[in-house]
Amino acid sequence: MWSGVGLLAPLTGDLRHLRSHTVSQILRLVFVQHSLHIESPIEAVTSALLKGPRKWFPHIDGSSEAAVGPSVVGVWIRKKVIVKIGEPVKGGSWIEVPVTWQAASIRRMFPVMIGKVELAPVDAYVTRLTVCGMYDPPLGKIGKQLDDALMHKVAEATVRELAGSIAKRLTPTQAA
Repeated sequence: MWSGVGLLAPLTGDLRHLRSHTVSQILRLVFVQHSLHIESPIEAVTSALLKGPRKWFPHIDGSSEAAVGPSVVGVWIRKKVIVKIGEPVKGGSWIEVPVTWQAASIRRMFPVMIGKVELAPVDAYVTRLTVCGMYDPPLGKIGKQLDDALMHKVAEATVRELAGSIAKRLTPTQAA
């Protein structure tokens, strides 16, 4: 894990790593999530996911760098990030993959995003894809104000675009 991640230890059900942090540190964390439906059974979508992140994570190159970011008025606003993708975890009918990214340059200006990509069945023919994560806005109080005013909307748009891109790549006709 990267240094400086602090509160953002691996997201698991075990929250013991938060005991040494103050309530205000924990409350600084910002959550973003976007879900959508893929018109394919969970088995087919899971099969595509298990082919590896280079098949489904958009804009990733051989060095684990990717470009993430939303489109604003038809213009892509992308930031080069270093992506770490964990091993898939399967539980019953769902599967999730831990995903973490941080800016490839000017790291102090951008938060580390720690989250996951999750697949779960809606019914026999539809799968729900969820991309979610948490980040601690950088730059202290000024960073929190920037996040409240604008940057959280950018984070939400980024996660929404990422979910849509992943969904296209996991659709069995696209993933083949």
